[in-house]
Amino acid sequence: MSDRFTTVRREGHFEFFDRGSRFIGICRPIASADEATALLDDARVLFPEATHYVYGWRIDRPVQLQRFSDDGEPQGTAGRQVLEVILREEIDRVGIVVIRYFGGIKLGTGGLTRAYSYGARGALLDAQPVEYIRCRTFSVMTDYAVYHQLAGRLEASGYYQQTPDFGASVRWIVGTTDDRVESLHEMIMNYSSGEAEWEPAGERWLEATMMIGESPPAT
Repeated sequence: MSDRFTTVRREGHFEFFDRGSRFIGICRPIASADEATALLDDARVLFPEATHYVYGWRIDRPVQLQRFSDDGEPQGTAGRQVLEVILREEIDRVGIVVIRYFGGIKLGTGGLTRAYSYGARGALLDAQPVEYIRCRTFSVMTDYAVYHQLAGRLEASGYYQQTPDFGASVRWIVGTTDDRVESLHEMIMNYSSGEAEWEPAGERWLEATMMIGESPPAT
């Protein structure tokens, strides 16, 4: 399984008209087939008089799933185009539905292909694609003097930190990618003269923008 994936940060919307037909794209982060169905159901509720509800969705984790539907449009002109936008941009855990209100003028196969691709891409961009990286986290405990020295250094080096618990000592969660764990451990131990407590605290997915000091992926 990859240590990186790209999804979308929020629900995105995009609307345009093409020769009288109204198109509305909705893109939403999803984590299951049920959530993909919910996206389609919501579209039907929000736009009950629409002519077509074309969709595509993809989930790669924990298992690979993808679906699309032309919903009455000529085969190969709609749903596949929506899914292709997702695949081309390598987006995971995402669903897109493009709603059409027919305006009385047929667009032809080429026109439909372009319209559904355009609507899907517009909604995807509005949903703000974001990359996540798998990171290992650790529980660290130090005295206050060491914490005040360390916190800024860790931030400047691009290591992840959670808000600490302040008690008789300071305990907080730090994290980084596999290739930087040794460097993180060395920094903490150096600043604490080997006195810091360091315990594994599991894994979590973090936005790439939070890990500014990360090493570039291998090519």
